[in-house]
Amino acid sequence: KNMAYEEIAEVLGISVGTVKSRIARARESLRDVIGKDFK
Repeated sequence: KNMAYEEIAEVLGISVGTVKSRIARARESLRDVIGKDFK
């Protein structure tokens, strides 16, 4: 489901900044797992 950062923050009860940082960390972790050359 596509949700805006603001919607995610509201559902989870956290700030938009926290949502953005958690998503950035998750993307970095995925890159590490699947490989940096995967596109």
